[in-house]
Amino acid sequence: MTKRIAEIFAEYSAYHNHPLNQLCHYIGIPMIVVSLFGILSFITFGSAEFTANIIRPDMGMALLLFGLGFYFYMDWKLALPFTLVLFGFYFLGRSLPFWSLVALQVIGWVFQLVGHYKYEGKKPALADNLTHMLIGPIWIFAKWIGYAKPRT
Repeated sequence: MTKRIAEIFAEYSAYHNHPLNQLCHYIGIPMIVVSLFGILSFITFGSAEFTANIIRPDMGMALLLFGLGFYFYMDWKLALPFTLVLFGFYFLGRSLPFWSLVALQVIGWVFQLVGHYKYEGKKPALADNLTHMLIGPIWIFAKWIGYAKPRT
């Protein structure tokens, strides 16, 4: 684990100690990511012929590529397998109807807020640092795969 990601994981983890808050995040964050990719995929660039292909330029793909750039900068060994997860989330989100994406977004944020205010008793980490919007998904992935724990 790189020092960069270890430091930000330690900071992020301080907001996520309660097991039920973590569970809320395990459920809510993937919902938010899938729905955000899906909602943003409705904003396309280029001609209709080009955008009909599987890989098309849209805002969801732009967010995906931006996020991957950030993750590879933070820790390429973790980002490499996470790339597959993010592409899966992108294509899943892109395949869902718009109103189901809106519902997933709302439900995902409800999980986040319930986790923080009911179980953790702390405001969300992103209230202090917007970078945590990008850290949440990879933090969950790192925990799922048992990636090395940050040094304290």
